Amino acid sequence: MQIVEKALEEIKKFFLWLDVGNSLLNGLIVFLITLLFSNVFDFSWYYAAIPALACMLYFLNSSQKENKYLIVESKFPQLNEQLRTVADNVSATNPIVESLKEEVVDKIRSVKTEPFINYDKLTIRLVVLGVLSLVVIMIAFFNVDLTQKLAVITEPLKEAVRTSSQEAVYRNISITEGNLSEVLGNKSLAKLKKRDLKLMINPLLSEADPGSVSAPRAESFSPPNFPKEIYTSYDVSYNEKIAKQNQQIIKNYFEQINT
Repeated sequence: MQIVEKALEEIKKFFLWLDVGNSLLNGLIVFLITLLFSNVFDFSWYYAAIPALACMLYFLNSSQKENKYLIVESKFPQLNEQLRTVADNVSATNPIVESLKEEVVDKIRSVKTEPFINYDKLTIRLVVLGVLSLVVIMIAFFNVDLTQKLAVITEPLKEAVRTSSQEAVYRNISITEGNLSEVLGNKSLAKLKKRDLKLMINPLLSEADPGSVSAPRAESFSPPNFPKEIYTSYDVSYNEKIAKQNQQIIKNYFEQINT
């Protein structure tokens, strides 16, 4: 392979790696942005990789369509049109082309890669990557989730209310979705019903003394000692004579009370 062919091949490789690096940075920025949304709205990070990969392929394909030799000539005017002419006639062997090849090889040796790297854009991309990475880490650490705050029923319920004119007026009521676990409690407690509960009483840890338990004792109870006035009044009222014509009336009265 001729020296000029090697020089042209090196130019292609340099721009290829440069385009890959720029496309990778752009893809990482898109990936972190979509990853940020995946953490906030709680969906898989696999979906975040799809737009990032598509962005990388788009930038890489767009950069490969550019004429790299024209970019070199724009940075180094001494190679204007000469580099492209040599690239188009690299297989030619006439004296004029050979002389042009030697001249281009001598000028290519003074070409530096620094002018082709935009350090301002590179710095901005790195800063954006750092900020996005920090934001993603903070959101993942604090477990930020906006799905619970935005989980509102799209079709609001209509509740009829009565106004002073007794006409049915409908108002929209938005119901926010809650967490079912907060209502039902800890689901691990529901598993206790499937387990056998064994209770054991340790006499050593109890204050009761089993040895002090004895059989019940018989007790003698004396009748109540009521005052004598109670018996006297009872006997008098009981032995009081009632007229025969009123006995049937009294008897019927007490029967009605008992029924």
